[in-house]
Amino acid sequence: MNLEELKPSKLISFLYHPEEILRFKAAEVLGRKVKGEEARNLILRLFWHLNDENGAYCVGAPLGIAEIGRNNPDVFEGFKNKYVSLLDDWEVERKYVAYGIGRLAEIVKDAYPNPVKKLREKINEIEKAEFRAYALWALKMLGEDINDLIERFKDSEELINFYNGERILRLKFRDFIQQL
Repeated sequence: MNLEELKPSKLISFLYHPEEILRFKAAEVLGRKVKGEEARNLILRLFWHLNDENGAYCVGAPLGIAEIGRNNPDVFEGFKNKYVSLLDDWEVERKYVAYGIGRLAEIVKDAYPNPVKKLREKINEIEKAEFRAYALWALKMLGEDINDLIERFKDSEELINFYNGERILRLKFRDFIQQL
């Protein structure tokens, strides 16, 4: 199946997909396909899909929001604060928010809350190595010196999955941070 051939409404369904790689790939295609008012409306729709009260919680919504925002920075300007604030929502897949912050680094660097401070705070709070991997990568994309965090986690043996823009890598956290 070629995701590039699908309409945005069908691509959104892949943000729910159980295969994580399809969530990432669908979000990337979605981001390239929508522009202007359609981009704004889809960002609003995806934020709504993060609300469990709607009955259609979408695990990949943060990825879709980020990719649409990355390709529509003028549209995303009004959403950047809300997006960074998703790190405080324990119901959201926060590793996807961290990944999105990395993808949106130039756009969100002056957001409120400050994405660097918020990511550092969450690295201390969220003990999942996978979240920490995406958060460290995002900090690096934001231009932050992360030597203190590399030193802190350099011996971690935890296995993580990390999407590198092409595929999902499975490696030890310590090996991942050595590549940063």
